[in-house]
Amino acid sequence: MNTPSTPHQVGLKDWAALLLLTVLWGSAFAFIKHGVQTLPPGALIFVRLSLAALALTIWAHARGRRLPPLSDRRWLWMAGLGLFGNALPFFLVSWSQQFIDSALAGILVSTMPLATIGLAHIFVPGERMTLRAVLGLVVGFAGVILLLGPSALAGLGGADTLAQLAIIGAAVCYAINAIQARLLPETPPSVSAAGMLIMATIFALPLGIWDLMQVENVAGSAWASAAWLALGPTAFASVILMQVARTAGPNFLAIANYLTPIAALLTGLLIGETIGWTVALALAVILSGVWLARGGRRID
Repeated sequence: MNTPSTPHQVGLKDWAALLLLTVLWGSAFAFIKHGVQTLPPGALIFVRLSLAALALTIWAHARGRRLPPLSDRRWLWMAGLGLFGNALPFFLVSWSQQFIDSALAGILVSTMPLATIGLAHIFVPGERMTLRAVLGLVVGFAGVILLLGPSALAGLGGADTLAQLAIIGAAVCYAINAIQARLLPETPPSVSAAGMLIMATIFALPLGIWDLMQVENVAGSAWASAAWLALGPTAFASVILMQVARTAGPNFLAIANYLTPIAALLTGLLIGETIGWTVALALAVILSGVWLARGGRRID
C-alpha cells in the first residue's frame, strides 16, 4: 500500500467534483441552523456522523469493498481523519457559535486554505508554496470577507477571543485533514471515507449520547435536517473529499473553503433569504483569487 505520487494535472472532472463538494458543504449551514433549534449540537453531530458512517459502510459493502481488519495500520490514519476532519472541528465550530456570529465564524474558518498551503509545502510532494499561490489565497480570503461583510470583523478580539481561536483551530483541523487524506496509504475512497466516519462517530459518542439523553420534544424537521446532513454534506461529500485530495491534491481541495460561503448564501436565497449586490462582486474577487492560486492555468 503506497501513497500515490504527485497529483495529476487538474481537469474538468476535478473542478466538477470540487463544485459538487462546495454545494454539499454550502447547503449544510442552513440545515445545521434549523437542526440545532431543537437538537443540541452534540446530539446533532453524533446523529449526523453515525448515520453517515452506517450509510457509507453499507454502500461500500454493496460495491464489494470491505473495511480493513482492525490490525491494519490504516485505521490509525482513519482515526486521524475522523478526529481532525469531523469530530473535533464540528465540536469547535458548534461550541464557538454560541458566542460569536456566523459571519465572523465563516471568515475565520476561511483561513483553512492558508494553513493548508503551508502544511502541504512541508509534507506533500509536488505541493510547493509559491508567491502567486499565496497571493491568490489572500485575494480569495479578501473575497470571503467582502461576501460575509467587513463589519463582521468588528467583533474580532475582545471577550470572545477564545471562541474565535476555536474557529481558527477548526480551520487548522480541516487543513490537517486534507493533508492526511492525500498521504493516506492506497485505499478506495468509499472505504477510507467509511472508516473515517466510523472513527469520528466513536469520538463523538460520549457527548452525543449525553445530549440525546437530555433532549425532549425534538421536531421532526430537526431529525430530517440531521438525515440530510448525514447523507449529503457528510457521507457523499466525504467520498468526494477523499478522491479529490488524493488525485488533485490538498491545495486544490482547499479552494472549496472559499467557494462554500457562496453556496451557503445561494442556499439561503432558495429558502427566502435576501442577498445583496455585494455577492456578485465578492464572487468575482474570490474567483480571481482561485485563478491566481492555481497559477493562472486554464482548465484542461
